[in-house]
Parts: sequence; C-alpha cells; structure tokens
Amino acid sequence: MPSPEAKTVELTQSAGQPSSRPWLALALTFLLLGLGFSLPFSLVKSVPPGIWSGAISPEVLNLYALTAFAGWAHFLYAGRGQWGALARLKWQWRAGYCALVAVAIAILVGLRALLGVGLFSALVWIWFIAHFVRAEVVFAGDTAPRNTSAWRTSLPTVVSFSWLSAVLFNAGHIQQHRWLLFMGTLVLAGVVLTLGGWRQLFHGGQKLALIALFFLGESLVWGTYGAYMTPAFRTGVYVFHVAGASFFHYMGSYAYGRERTRDRLLAIGPILLVNVCVIALGWAVSATWPVPAIQSVQWVLTPILGIGWFTLWVGCIWLQVRFFLDGSELLSEVSELRECNF
Repeated sequence: MPSPEAKTVELTQSAGQPSSRPWLALALTFLLLGLGFSLPFSLVKSVPPGIWSGAISPEVLNLYALTAFAGWAHFLYAGRGQWGALARLKWQWRAGYCALVAVAIAILVGLRALLGVGLFSALVWIWFIAHFVRAEVVFAGDTAPRNTSAWRTSLPTVVSFSWLSAVLFNAGHIQQHRWLLFMGTLVLAGVVLTLGGWRQLFHGGQKLALIALFFLGESLVWGTYGAYMTPAFRTGVYVFHVAGASFFHYMGSYAYGRERTRDRLLAIGPILLVNVCVIALGWAVSATWPVPAIQSVQWVLTPILGIGWFTLWVGCIWLQVRFFLDGSELLSEVSELRECNF
C-alpha cells in the first residue's frame, strides 16, 4: 500500500494541475490521431469539392472526417450548456440572441460562397486557433495572466500558425525565397519572445509561447523540405495539425466541464456514447454506399454533417460562444448598475 506521504504528494499534484487535465487530453489526442489515420474503412465517400484541390490521401480524409464528426459531438455539449443558461433569461433576450446567431450564420454562408470553400476553411482554422488559445487561458485557471489582454495572449500563436500555413502551402512561392523564409521566421520568433513568450517559458507558466515557437520551427522545416513534398503529403501535414488542435480542445473541454459541474453526461461513458452516435450518423450521411434510412433526409443532413461544411459550423459556433460570453458580461454590468440605482 502507498504510504500516507505518497498519497499526500499525489493529491497535491492533482490539485495543482488545470481542470482541463492537459496531459490526459494530450495523451488521448495522440491516440485519436493514430486511430483516425489508420481506420480500416472509409468514413466518407469523397473529398469535399473546393478543398485542397483533391490532393488528399484516403487516410488523411478519414482523419479530417473524424475531426469533424467528433467536433459535432463537442458542439452538442457546448450548445447544451449555453441553451441551459439562456433558458433562465427573459424571452426577449433569447429572441435577440437567436436573431443575432441567425444573422451570423447568413453572413458566414455568404463569405463561404464569396471566398470559396478552400480559402474560407483556411481562415476559419486560423480563427479557431484564437479560440483554442482563449480556451486554454480559461482552462489554466489561476495560472492564467490576469493583466494580459485577450488579443495579446492569442496573437503570437495565431500569427505563427498563419505563417506555418502560408509556408506549408507555398503562398507567394515563399519556399523559393529561402532568405525571406529564414529571416521572416526569426523576426516572428523574436516577436513571440518579446510579447511575453520568454517570461512564460522561463517561469514555466502557460505553454502558448511553446506552441508558437513550435509552429515557427516547423515553418523552417517544411519550408526547406517543401521541394520534396507531394501535394497530398502537404495536405496531410496540415490536417494533422488541425486534427491535433481540435482533439486536444475537445478533450480539455470535456474534462474542464466535468471538473466544474460534475455533470453526469460528462462522464467517460456518456461522452463515448454521444461521440459514437454522432460519428455513426456522420458516416451514414457521407458513406461510400447509401444508407436507406438516411437517403430521404440526406439533403438536409449533408450541409450539417457533411465534412465540406464543417468549417462553416466551426465559425458559427465560435461566434455563438462570443455572443454568449459578451452578452453575459453585458447582463452582469446591467445588473450591477441596477443594484447601484443609477
């Protein structure tokens, strides 16, 4: 049996880590990346039109599909919490919120049609990195810097991922301009370290600077190796990053919600059940061979669960979260003003 001293150390270590359980989330992320890549069957029939010019292997397509379907399970949990909170508001506030979300969806649909699916999706994933960073700051709890603005916290990681995306897909033929690639990456690394990155790494706080520098280091690697890469390999590297960040965010969100609310539906069993059901429905909608029970409503479900539409809903959910959080702060301020009898 472990000694009382060992139990005390174990409890202290557990209490000191963030509620999102980042090490557990990271371990599960690695496992999901392997599972998604090596599935012995196809989750979807074909590459969505307008994305990656069709240059993607079946294995990477499966990984992206798993990311999208698991993302919808994550959306269900997130929406459940938001709508539970909205139910406590007056109907006028709920109606205003729903109208705002509807307008946001219409705008994003228009942008998707105007920019094209490929460019729209790339911008959404850069946008998602900002959401990922802010979520990690919230998950970090007391270890998050209270005196740092949101934009300054997320900007280095967002810029680093944007640079990696541009280098990876050889935007502006940057891979042929080795000195520009080299010096540009060094300048960005200096900016990351100057904007609090050195302090973060030196004191062992948040890992955001670590992620940003990792992206920049990768930019040099893939930018230099780009001459030997096939389009499918390049797409695989990109999807690997998108899937990894997404899985880590999903796992951390579940752990954080479970730790704070003790919600029974956030236990391991219900989470697995919900994800399996959503993945099965996504597969039925996008399967290689038609599923009779789905065919009659497939035209409705495809714009929702079809992986070509996933980035639209990522953008919608992100805006919904921002509206919800900003609205909550506004209501809080209004309540405080009323209490002060102004």
